[in-house]
Amino acid sequence: MAFEPPYAPETRPAALRVVVAGMRSPEGAAPYRAFLKGLEAWLGERIEVFGRRTYVEVLEVLRRGEAELGFLCTLAAGLGVEEGFLEVVLAGDTRVPYQSLVVVRQASPYRTLADLAGRPFAFTDPLSNTGHAWPRLLARGLGKDFFARAFFTYGHDRALGAVLEGLAEAAAVDQVVYVSLGVKGLRVVAQGPVDPPPPVVVRKGLPREKKARWVKALLAHAQTPEGRRALETLALKGFLPSGDEPYRKVYRRAREVLP
Repeated sequence: MAFEPPYAPETRPAALRVVVAGMRSPEGAAPYRAFLKGLEAWLGERIEVFGRRTYVEVLEVLRRGEAELGFLCTLAAGLGVEEGFLEVVLAGDTRVPYQSLVVVRQASPYRTLADLAGRPFAFTDPLSNTGHAWPRLLARGLGKDFFARAFFTYGHDRALGAVLEGLAEAAAVDQVVYVSLGVKGLRVVAQGPVDPPPPVVVRKGLPREKKARWVKALLAHAQTPEGRRALETLALKGFLPSGDEPYRKVYRRAREVLP
C-alpha cells in the first residue's frame, strides 16, 4: 500500500484511490490508514490513501476522478450527492450518537450557548455539519454578530486544542470524534440533534460490480480483529448499508447557513 503525504499535490495510479476527509489532523488520521491497509489484503490490489486539508478540496478530488472512494463528513457528502457526482454506499456504525457538541473549558463561566455571544469560537471546516452548520443553526436568533470572532481550524482535534490552549472560548465538534479522542478538561454547553453519521462514498457512475466488491470487502474487514481494533479508535463498530437521501436532507437543511 502506498501512503502519500497527507496533502500531496498529486495522486499516483492504483487499483483503488481513497481520499479521507480531514476530520482529524493528518497525524490523527492514522486509524483510517491502518484500517485501509488491511482492506488491501482483502482486495488483493494496491490501494493509495491520501487526504486534503479542507472538505472542499476532498470533494474536488472526487469530482475530478482522482479518487474513487472517500471517507467523508456528513454535510460534504450531502453536497456531493446534491450536485450529482457522489453516492453514499455505507454509513459509519458509531458507538455514540453522531451530533454536534459545543464545548468549553471545564473551569470557564459559560453555561449556555447564548453566553458565548461575541467570544472567540473555533469551527472545524466551512462544510462541517457538526463543526460549523449546526452551531450556526442553533445560534439563529441570538444576534447576527454572535460568531463575529469565529475562525476555522480544519480539524476537530485542532478545534478542541484551540479551546484548551485558550485561543478560543468554545468549539463545535463531532461527538464521535470527541469521544474517540478522550480529551479531558472540557464540558458540553450545547448540542444538536442526532444526524446520519459520516459515510463512505463512491464516485457516481462507477461499475456496479466494482462498487459491490469494495463494499463487501469493507464490511468483511470491519469484522476482523485488525479491522475492529482500527475502528475502535475511531469510536466505530463497523459500517451499515446506507443511501443518498439522508445526506441530501442534511445538506438542504444546512445550506442557508453556509458561506
